[in-house]
Amino acid sequence: MRAAESRTARVTAELFGHARLVCGVREVEVELPSNADASDLAGALLSAVPALAGVVTDECGRSLMSSYTANINGVAFLEDSSVHLTDGDRIFVFSSQAGG
Repeated sequence: MRAAESRTARVTAELFGHARLVCGVREVEVELPSNADASDLAGALLSAVPALAGVVTDECGRSLMSSYTANINGVAFLEDSSVHLTDGDRIFVFSSQAGG
């Protein structure tokens, strides 16, 4: 008999640019629902690194700031609709206004 499928996923959020400078870390491990959306990520990031409030997340951790985006494994963006996550996934958090 197989164990029940996990309802959470342990993932690594990799921070880039200003987010990394503000909190002084490159990566943050967080636990998210296996069907997470951007608000789930925002809350987990704020809990793990309170310095991200008003920079990457809103002050309450309900959403990412409009200038930030999150990408899962370089394949899909984490937005308002949920995306299936599994243990070991990587979420890249970076400014959507980065330029060249």
